[in-house]
Amino acid sequence: MRSFFLPISFFIISTILFVGLTSPVYKIRNKYASDVISSLGRLPSPAVQAVALEFKGVVADILLLKTMVFMGTKIGGQANPTDEEWQLIVEMLEIITDLDKKFWDPYVFAEMMLPWQAGRFAETNQLLLKAAANMPFDYRPYYFLGFNNFFFERKPGIAARYLRKAALIPGAPDYLKGLAGRFSVYGNQTVLGISFLADLTKNTSDKQVKQYLGKRLEVLKIIYFLEQKVKEYSVKYKITPAKIEDLVQAGIVD
Repeated sequence: MRSFFLPISFFIISTILFVGLTSPVYKIRNKYASDVISSLGRLPSPAVQAVALEFKGVVADILLLKTMVFMGTKIGGQANPTDEEWQLIVEMLEIITDLDKKFWDPYVFAEMMLPWQAGRFAETNQLLLKAAANMPFDYRPYYFLGFNNFFFERKPGIAARYLRKAALIPGAPDYLKGLAGRFSVYGNQTVLGISFLADLTKNTSDKQVKQYLGKRLEVLKIIYFLEQKVKEYSVKYKITPAKIEDLVQAGIVD
């Protein structure tokens, strides 16, 4: 009997400790991450560069890691940063890219989070313009700028201009040339969003961020499916459905 009760007792005690400690530990980690962002994000960029001395690349790596940990903590807790925290994240990304202007990861992080989660299109585009200026042989900053201007800001003319710049850079995918030419008349933003998010998800190594982007991708696929069903309903009945139940009653969706 003794050999039976020992494992059971250990399991019960471990479970109680896990349940009791998980929440406090999470709160401590969240507060630490928030404090780090708050303290470092408010420092002037020249001051951080001066302190970093010749180790600017290493400091940039560390600051990006802390920013990603902070964001991961928020996502893990099903929370969204406050407006003040978003501003601090933007300022932190500016500092990181001042330390290492050709460090691509913070630009990708900005593109993945700022426009989709915070609606901060101007700040994202400003960072991408910095990337384009410092990495003239990389087509991706202009590609992201083209996407943002078309998908988020509804400016197909500006988007086409950025895509044309991206297409002219050696090594850019061939499809950009055709896409840039069609953008002024290209109307299916949902398809473009699916393509863009699929590409971004595929090229993201962080598991938590990949899962987050995957959820956004699934939502866009559902939206696209419903858009097609609305068109089908409109063709069949010569009117636009007023609500989702209209599609269900017509037998067009389950």
